[in-house]
Amino acid sequence: MADNKNQGQGKSLGKRIALVAVALVIVAIAHFLPCPEGLNYAGKMAIGLMVAGIVLWVTEPVPMAISGLVIMVSLPAFGILPYLNVTDAATGATTIGVWGNFISNVIFFILASFGITSALLKTKVPAKIVFSLMHLTKGNAKATVLMFMLATAVVSAFVSNLPTTALFAGIAMSSIIELEQKTGSEKHAKNLGKALMIGIAYASIMGGMITPAGSALNVMTLNMLRGATEGAVNIAFLDWVLMCAPIAIILVFVSWISVVLVFKTDRISQETVDSIEKNGESIGKLDAFDWKALIIILGMIVAWIASNWTGWDATAIAVIGMALFFIPGIDVLTWKEYVASVSWNIVLLIGCVQSIAGGIKQQGAASWLFSSTVGKLGASAGALIAATAVVMPLLHLIIPVGPALIAISIFPLAGMAPAMGVSAAVFAIIIAYNANASFLLGVDSNNMMTFKYGQWTMKDFFIAGIIPTIAMILLHSFALAPLVALVGY
Repeated sequence: MADNKNQGQGKSLGKRIALVAVALVIVAIAHFLPCPEGLNYAGKMAIGLMVAGIVLWVTEPVPMAISGLVIMVSLPAFGILPYLNVTDAATGATTIGVWGNFISNVIFFILASFGITSALLKTKVPAKIVFSLMHLTKGNAKATVLMFMLATAVVSAFVSNLPTTALFAGIAMSSIIELEQKTGSEKHAKNLGKALMIGIAYASIMGGMITPAGSALNVMTLNMLRGATEGAVNIAFLDWVLMCAPIAIILVFVSWISVVLVFKTDRISQETVDSIEKNGESIGKLDAFDWKALIIILGMIVAWIASNWTGWDATAIAVIGMALFFIPGIDVLTWKEYVASVSWNIVLLIGCVQSIAGGIKQQGAASWLFSSTVGKLGASAGALIAATAVVMPLLHLIIPVGPALIAISIFPLAGMAPAMGVSAAVFAIIIAYNANASFLLGVDSNNMMTFKYGQWTMKDFFIAGIIPTIAMILLHSFALAPLVALVGY
């Protein structure tokens, strides 16, 4: 039988109990505190439950999905939401209940994305991209870091961030860093390892922002934006690309400049270059299996882009595309491989957070919270956008759980937008960027995929992230609104 430490994700039993107790104390404090002006009891408790959830999700004394489920089913006890949908007989208005808020297209998109990612990772395509780009750098370390970052960003635009980061970090470690540690100077190998690993983490996040399909959090943001605006703002696939890609691409290059400035690199040793060339040649040509997976994925990309004119649902395209991997004669994936690729922790957590967010919206709690903070800083449309651009990266340091950050931010900011003459799409994109990305916080799960190789410290990550964070704030403050207006939102 496993010991308590192993059952508690590496924490002692006493620490796990203490962390759960902290969450319960937060709920108790919220219950006994007087209601602030403009906020009722249910709204106060909705914020208290979200804060307690954030504590549990960050520290993980129990699996995130379990704490999310418990908080979700607690909503009716505090009058925040009913379990089932309720229609008011007098007004005809329907309150979506706990279970109704849990299920959305986001859940099905996530389930499909795991299959798409698993299929792509079985092919030679990602490795072919890397080794082809590496062939162009001719041993230039700075160019090598850039090529890895560009390759990571391209793949991450259509594959979830976490597996993309894991893939390219693994390739970088085995094909370059370990070789350079053996054949190059110790200092250069150390700096190259930091630049590559931090650069890959940054590029994966920014690549994931290029398309809605690049991250489940993008789809979650779009879904909540539709809910917050009652369907008035519905960003199409290609429109998202036109608004988000320019900023994401600029930030990839800014991130590259930052990591190569902070971690000085020169030339990769010739022995390492020769080994890379040899490994690249050994991969061989794409075979029938690779082409089957690639054609299906390319077909999905075309369908997503065409959805601007066809009106096809992006989630339906993802589900149909994933199903094609199982068709007899294609057989890119087996059911066992698919089931093994699904992270139910993520699926359940996002569903739970959507339900909790529905309660926060229903009680006006998030609107109260942001009107008391960001709203007071935004005397004009430009000031409100700039205040949001500055506050969101800081808020991500306090709330490092992407779904929770979206849930607590999207409704109030989307609500403020019309009064300030700003499209809610501007705030939704700022929120999505910050929910996906933290250039300063190395403990994010995506960043930890590179941290595990022991190439960088939390201090390294923070220092390298200062320039990209400032660049992101400036781009969101001054470039995003014109891009959104240009696309027509």
